[in-house]
Amino acid sequence: MSGKIPEEFIEDVRQKTNIVDVIEPYVQLKKSGRNLFGLCPFHEEKTPSFSVSEEKQIFHCFSCGRGGNVFKFLMEIENLSFPEAVIKVADFSGISLPEDYQAVTVQNSNSQFSLLKQDYQAAQALYHHILLKTTTGEPALKYLQQRQLSLETIKHFQIGYAPKENKTLVSFFQGKNKEYAELNSSGLFSEDDAGNLYDRFRDRVMFPITDQSGNIVAFSGRILTTATATDQPIAKYLNSPETEIFNKGQTLFNLAAAKKAIREQGEVVLFEGFMDVISAYQAGVVNGVASMGTSLTDQQLYMLNRITKRIVICYDGDTPGIKAAQRALQLLKSTNFDVGVVVIPNGQDPDEFIKAQGAPAFKTLVEHKSLTPTAFMIKYLSQQYDLSNDADKVEFLNGALEYIIQVQSPVEQELYLGQLADQLGISKQAVQKELQDKQKTQKILQPVADYGKSQAVINSQANHDLGYNQLGSVEKSERNLLNIIFHFPEVVGILDKYADFSFVHQQYQDIFDCWLRNSLLQTDLTVAQFVDLVPDNLRELVVTIEMMERPADYSEDEVRDYIDNIRHHEQQQQLQTYQTQIKQAAQIGDAQQELQLTMELIALRKKLESQNS
Repeated sequence: MSGKIPEEFIEDVRQKTNIVDVIEPYVQLKKSGRNLFGLCPFHEEKTPSFSVSEEKQIFHCFSCGRGGNVFKFLMEIENLSFPEAVIKVADFSGISLPEDYQAVTVQNSNSQFSLLKQDYQAAQALYHHILLKTTTGEPALKYLQQRQLSLETIKHFQIGYAPKENKTLVSFFQGKNKEYAELNSSGLFSEDDAGNLYDRFRDRVMFPITDQSGNIVAFSGRILTTATATDQPIAKYLNSPETEIFNKGQTLFNLAAAKKAIREQGEVVLFEGFMDVISAYQAGVVNGVASMGTSLTDQQLYMLNRITKRIVICYDGDTPGIKAAQRALQLLKSTNFDVGVVVIPNGQDPDEFIKAQGAPAFKTLVEHKSLTPTAFMIKYLSQQYDLSNDADKVEFLNGALEYIIQVQSPVEQELYLGQLADQLGISKQAVQKELQDKQKTQKILQPVADYGKSQAVINSQANHDLGYNQLGSVEKSERNLLNIIFHFPEVVGILDKYADFSFVHQQYQDIFDCWLRNSLLQTDLTVAQFVDLVPDNLRELVVTIEMMERPADYSEDEVRDYIDNIRHHEQQQQLQTYQTQIKQAAQIGDAQQELQLTMELIALRKKLESQNS
């Protein structure tokens, strides 16, 4: 059995896979010119600088510089090794592994990331089996059935059960000869004073938490048995601690499974908790996610912003839920999301509403009855006042106008003013006049406008050509020449006519040498293939060169201009060195040295003239 994936298989996978199909679940891409652009998944940015070339089958971020082919993307986004990335792409494209490689799977990877993901996958499989296939799991299964969860829903979310015994998982992994250090760092276990491990999760219904790629990276366990009065307080939900593969602020429950629906429906529904997401899924709302028991974070919003531009907040209808929704709206103000807010009546949570009103009513509520952020804020502001009292009416009106004054759309403003007038039983003209007075006051108190701001915003946006434009003429020539060589192998023949030719900068010479070696071994070499063969420190530069905006063709005169510019650069530098040394010799009165240097300068000039003739 071979331990290495055959090159022919790797190339077959690459050719049969469209890089756009692999990247789109992670990044919302839009066509711009010949390429597709989106927000980079590797760093936060407001202006899309992440480019994907469907024609060249490579990606490149003009801001952070990361780039490569489809395998490199998965290696970066999921911390995979190269063989793991090839296997994942092959699976994505429905391509079977070669027979002599069947036993060599991702399980053979010994990276810390891979080991932890394997441990969580194994633990999930055990918990799920215990829930559905053993008598030990029957009470937990009964609990879920009482919550009206169907078997299909339980299997979809891979829900399981961790038994009361504190050594169930310990024994399971001991049978797999796992090392103590690996298990201790996994977050699946706790440690007693003697250093012995015991199961972290006991007597809990287990909800697996996946990363954005669908790998299980953590658990949330809901206690099954209610504690008695004499028992120590036990947390209703217990989450995995943060590990190398799990960061609460960068994880959203159900994002991987919901991505497809989010894209298709053009929006994501943001819930407070796991059970809300699960109940909503069973009710037909399949584009829901939830944060990890903490407040919404910038990182979570950025993850969502890469795949959709609309968020519908669907938190509990009680006071804590309303306050949580208001905090989320405050965070969303600085984003470009289109935001809606679903108000669940009677202070209910989504699960309670579904049980009381039915799945169709909930689906209608989410899909057709969301409020704008302004309407939501005014609605809940009104609940803080007694609107039968004139003084409270005035206070509420002033507070509501503070929200309306921030609305940019005149039509939307007009709508809110009409609703406000009807609610308070006063004329719309009076409300309109009050708003105008507030606008005048605001304008007077507003600081002098910074008229340079718009230009500053423009300047802050990603300029995809900025890096290239800052290069010297020689380095521009080197990049252009390599770009042409990548696509027109015959250009190497032109270079062969210059026996003394070499690139000025070592990294470009290294790329050229590597390309030459591999193109001799592999006919019709593409850059998408080449990025797997070039040294890691040169890969991003290769992609940067490949993503340059260039004409579809070239001329021999253009190539010779680049070659001449590169060849003469070193000699021009030598001319300048001679000139400086001659001046220095003259200043110290060393006539002999001055004469010698002058003769060498003349000889070099003659050599350059003969080359140019």
